[in-house]
Amino acid sequence: MTKHLADIAKLIPTVECLIVRDNKVLLLKRSESSKKFPGYWIGPGGHVDENEDVLSAAIREVEEETGIKIGESKIKLKAVALGNHTDRNETYFVHYFLVNLDSDQKIVNSNEGNSNWVPMDEVLKLDKVFPPFKYYLEHALDENSGILYTSVRLENLEIVEVMSRRGDKTI
Repeated sequence: MTKHLADIAKLIPTVECLIVRDNKVLLLKRSESSKKFPGYWIGPGGHVDENEDVLSAAIREVEEETGIKIGESKIKLKAVALGNHTDRNETYFVHYFLVNLDSDQKIVNSNEGNSNWVPMDEVLKLDKVFPPFKYYLEHALDENSGILYTSVRLENLEIVEVMSRRGDKTI
């Protein structure tokens, strides 16, 4: 018998943004003292707050973590993912967004970590790039791709199984 996710793991709704400008990606290096994913490079994002939709959460999290202000017309949903961290008894329900930034805005650091513009061709060469971020990066950067829907299983933060991968356009 198939079980509901809520019966087997804590569900955590989150957002993550891939922010691109001048062939660079804005990444947040999480603080080594962070409770979740310390020291990893990841896109700005975080938890969805009570009474908040995922689009509003993405815009808020980007500003809180980087100081960058983005409007609704600049943000595009690229993936909806379930990341079942079996070793943590948590399932992250993640909405991945793409933001093409056309203006130079000052970056501020937060208690979450430090943000840096990383050249596109160097992103995957960094130590400790968050594995789900790497997995969704190529799809998110493809302007012609639709929304990707996935369900993956992770152990020790590594994707060990892709249980489902579908898209509303060619993926």
